Amino acid sequence: MKTAYTQHLVTYIKGILMGAADVVPGVSGGTIALITHIYERLINAIDAVSISLILSLFTSRRKEAWDKLYGSFLLALTLGIGTSILLVTGGISWLMEHYPIPLWAFFFGLILGSAYVLKNAIDNWSAVSILMLLVGACVAFGIGLVSPSQGSESLIYLFFCGMLVVIAMILPGISGAFILILLGAYGTALDTVAQMKSFVFDGFIVFAVMASGGLVGLKVFAKVLRWLFSNHKNMVLATMTGFLLGSLYKVWPWKEVTQYYTNSSGERVPLNSVSVFPDAFNADAQLVPAITAFFLGLILLFLLERLSKNKSDA
Repeated sequence: MKTAYTQHLVTYIKGILMGAADVVPGVSGGTIALITHIYERLINAIDAVSISLILSLFTSRRKEAWDKLYGSFLLALTLGIGTSILLVTGGISWLMEHYPIPLWAFFFGLILGSAYVLKNAIDNWSAVSILMLLVGACVAFGIGLVSPSQGSESLIYLFFCGMLVVIAMILPGISGAFILILLGAYGTALDTVAQMKSFVFDGFIVFAVMASGGLVGLKVFAKVLRWLFSNHKNMVLATMTGFLLGSLYKVWPWKEVTQYYTNSSGERVPLNSVSVFPDAFNADAQLVPAITAFFLGLILLFLLERLSKNKSDA
């Protein structure tokens, strides 16, 4: 019982980390799932969900259905993600506003270390694996260069945003939050969380619509990913390593804003930016805090990886 409780607690903590990562544009919760060794289990669990199994929870076969649904695992992980989104978003937003350079440096270290760990998980490097790594890197890098749109607030549009964002969330190196920015729905998503905290009814409506889109996208894409993992695992891992390496441009700590736009609230928001070296940054580069945060990201990554590896070996 104690072992099961500890396992669920660890899964819950991993969910908190995934939720926190997904809040930050440029960082993916899928990366956290991958480096903590729950990625394939998560994909299998999502693919296992079906209406018939859910209905079986209300019959005498509920125990069997719960196990087939990976119920305890998904419940602990979902609670962790939900806790993080509701409680951590404010802290992440505050850090992004007051300490952006150390925060981005922390995630830069986390992602760079993740790419190294993932590279070592590939059994056999072939020409195809190297090609897929380059393709993944180019795709993630290209996404990072795309200019955000101002989007729409219609429920149909937000439904499709939910589909795309959740797919991005489970892909390491592809940030769900950044996809929201590209679609012009990041502000809407943050407002929705704030409205739900204040028990504003409209917030729950928008959340339900986006969550419904997310569930549809998640179910369809999980089936594809599960097949790919079963039949072309090395290629998938190589592509995901490329995603991580390509996303490093987006989380580079030192950026100069080249273009702004005014959002619906009348606020001036950065639209485009370019990465620069610290010595070319037009403000305090905060090198010492940035380097410290970078190594903290690396250390946290390797601690998580070692902890998860020990758990899986136990």
